Amino acid sequence: MFHRFLAVLALVPSIAFADDGSKVALVSDPFNEVLREAAQISGARLVGLTATGVNNATIAVSAVIPDDWKGQDVCLKVVSADGLYESFNSYTVSADWSGGTIDLPYPSFTPKEVASIPAHLISGILLKGDCTEKSKEAATVFWGDGQLSATRVLLNTARSDETYLTFPYHPEVPDILCEPVQATSRNAFDTACVLPIELEKIDLVEAVALSFKNGEMGQEERIILRLGREQ
Repeated sequence: MFHRFLAVLALVPSIAFADDGSKVALVSDPFNEVLREAAQISGARLVGLTATGVNNATIAVSAVIPDDWKGQDVCLKVVSADGLYESFNSYTVSADWSGGTIDLPYPSFTPKEVASIPAHLISGILLKGDCTEKSKEAATVFWGDGQLSATRVLLNTARSDETYLTFPYHPEVPDILCEPVQATSRNAFDTACVLPIELEKIDLVEAVALSFKNGEMGQEERIILRLGREQ
C-alpha cells in the first residue's frame, strides 16, 4: 500500500537538477511527490489535461509547451483519482523555446508504484506559472509511451449528476457530455471529458465546464486549453 509521506521524502538527499542544455529544466529540489495512506479531497475543479500511454519501471512524461510560454515557469501536477498519489513540481522554459512537445524530467522516488496506477486513473496537467499560482491556462501532458489515448479533461465536480464541456468560440464543435470516472474512490477527480481529434489540433481553446446536480446548474468554470497536439 501507499504509505510514504512527503515528510519522509524531505529526508532523501537533494537531487541536483543542473541545466543540461534542455529547453525545459526541473527546478523543484527535492522532487515534490507523496504517497498517502489516506486520501485528501481535491479543491481544484480542473485537475487534468492528459493523454495516456504505457509506463514501465521508468516513467515517461512529456507535454505541449506553447511558444508564448518561453522564459516562464510552468507547473506539472500529477494525481491519482483516489488522491493517494500526488506530485507538483516547477519547471522553467528557456528563453529561446519555439514551441512544441518536449520530454519532462520526472525523477519519481517510487517509479514502479507510480507506473502501476491504471492509465484511466492518473491525471497530469501543465499549468502556466509556478505551482503557487492558480492558473486557468493548461497544456496537455502525455503520460507514458507508445500509442496514446485521446486527450481527456479531468474534473472534480463533487459528484455532479451531469457535466458538459462547451466551446463558446468554436460553435462548430458540439458540446461534450462528460462521463464519470470508473473507480471505487474518486477523491481527486471524478469526471472525464474526451476531446474530439479535430479540437486537439487547435493551439488555444477556451472551454467552459458546466455541471448539474439535483437539477440545478453549478458555477461555470472557464479554462484555457493549450492543445496543438501533433496528429
